[in-house]
Amino acid sequence: MPTPTPPPEPATAEPLTRGHKKRERTRRALIDAALRLLARKEAGEIALLEVAAEAEVSNGTIYNYFRTRDEVLEAVGITLADEFSDAIATLSASVHSGAQRLSIGVRMFIRRAADDHQWANALLRIIHLDQAMRSRLANHVLEDLREGQREGALRFEDEGVALDMVVACTTGAMRSVVEGRAVAEHDVRVVEMILMALGVTPARAKKIASLPLPVTA
Repeated sequence: MPTPTPPPEPATAEPLTRGHKKRERTRRALIDAALRLLARKEAGEIALLEVAAEAEVSNGTIYNYFRTRDEVLEAVGITLADEFSDAIATLSASVHSGAQRLSIGVRMFIRRAADDHQWANALLRIIHLDQAMRSRLANHVLEDLREGQREGALRFEDEGVALDMVVACTTGAMRSVVEGRAVAEHDVRVVEMILMALGVTPARAKKIASLPLPVTA
């Protein structure tokens, strides 16, 4: 008796994969469009259909992905946080000191602002509006603060206050960079002051802040 021919693979598998990829590309195009708009105007001034026009998609298409402006802003915030947090985590993977990881993170945000004003403007305009992004960024900072405290390098009584101080100093430094008010080695100077505010001696703060940033292979 001949061996039965195996049934063909379902015809829907490949099209579904292509459809999923296309949907992700469209969603990312809308997020990128919102990011460009945020570099030019305040978040509250952006209309949902304006995002569709910037992304060159139909008005009906955007409603398949986002129903309100706040949903677009949340998506932009999460994307910014995810991508840059991943980059920081990669650079800091072999660093075991919480104080040094904190220094790396702050310096990277400030340097990224200097290299990409559009990215910085978008983040600065969203960070006070988007709870999802603030929470994700806060988790990384809190981990470094807690580790620095455990190792005895950092001293603070209230981690919420310490977190607010780090975020405020970092975003303030980013704004200075974007507005052309930064001093030489702005990232290093800001980290020195943050570390001293967290109980690190001036000499030690200067040493940590001046360490070369790790690089990926």
